[in-house]
Amino acid sequence: MAGLPDFALPPVVEVACGVKFRKIPELSGIRLAPLYEMWKSDLPTLEEQPTLPSTEAAFGPRIRIDLPSLRETRYWFLSEDGKNLVQLQPDRLIVNWRGRGDGADYPRFGHILQSLGQRAAQLSDFVDENFRAKLEFLHVELSYINTLRNDGPDPWDLQDIFHTWPDFARHHLGRPANSQIAFDFPIASATTGSDFFLRVSIEPGVVGNATPGTFLTMTAQGKPAQTSIDGAIDSIKEAHDHLVRSFAEITTESAHERWGKRS
Repeated sequence: MAGLPDFALPPVVEVACGVKFRKIPELSGIRLAPLYEMWKSDLPTLEEQPTLPSTEAAFGPRIRIDLPSLRETRYWFLSEDGKNLVQLQPDRLIVNWRGRGDGADYPRFGHILQSLGQRAAQLSDFVDENFRAKLEFLHVELSYINTLRNDGPDPWDLQDIFHTWPDFARHHLGRPANSQIAFDFPIASATTGSDFFLRVSIEPGVVGNATPGTFLTMTAQGKPAQTSIDGAIDSIKEAHDHLVRSFAEITTESAHERWGKRS
């Protein structure tokens, strides 16, 4: 999609771009040492975390309980400043960028997608050479987490940020203490594949140093049209376009001015 909206200071504080593949049980422990040697020049810190639950969320609301595996491990490969993170477990590869709150240092989607493609290609070669296996990419996910702070001389008011947000000025109890809402938009195209949707959630939270604020989280996910890395990348690209357009469409012009909208 041409002519996507662009902001100089987007409120994004984290981006996660990932793929799920058919499980490779050998991706754990000492067997990952050669991969760490390949990545440690820019991701020197290695940490162990519990595995992430399944990503295949059904379209629409549902109740699900996911328990992490007690035998498997998710590995964090971190840059020195903690902004760049690669997560790896036997069925998942995720590239994260984590900012400091004002969006000024956001490296942009193209850089993050390139990083995912590079890591996925390196992982694919590693799996082929060491385990004689082939990665099949079954699911992709792209998430943007944005924070809207309620402190400062000109705090955010949600009705000034989002179109059609209720005006509680006439409500006999005044404004609610907390507000949250979620939308699911189906995405249908030959590029994205099947079971694709964009979820937009707006909910209260704590931003930075115990500052009350609002989180705007946008996640696009689904099955790519092809199980190759190129097919997964193409699906993520189109999902990103829908995500960015939706971000601009649900927010107001006054919010765009704060974020330095350039196009």
